[in-house]
Amino acid sequence: MPILCIESQYPPHKNKEVLETWLGAIQKYPQPEGLFTTLIDTAIGVDKKGLKVLSAYLINPGKYEEVSTYFRKFMTSFFAVEGYTYEFKNWSTIEEAMESIEAPMPDR
Repeated sequence: MPILCIESQYPPHKNKEVLETWLGAIQKYPQPEGLFTTLIDTAIGVDKKGLKVLSAYLINPGKYEEVSTYFRKFMTSFFAVEGYTYEFKNWSTIEEAMESIEAPMPDR
């Protein structure tokens, strides 16, 4: 089951606008049932460029396209926020990674 990570970044002075946009987006696009499990709901950090937000979702088998479509729509809410950027990253679980190199899972 792939993991979808969404990393966002924006300037600190846009914090109020981003919060208002996010609250509107969660009302407009409620999380669908049965597509994914939330691993990291919202983790927030700061660097020299501004605030950073990380979320991660474990996608249920066969649901990648639906999840991708949902989050692409959700993230369009932030298009009007100047300085807001985001990136989708796909990760594999350790089981998927070991399988891709045809190696057995180690005992832990």
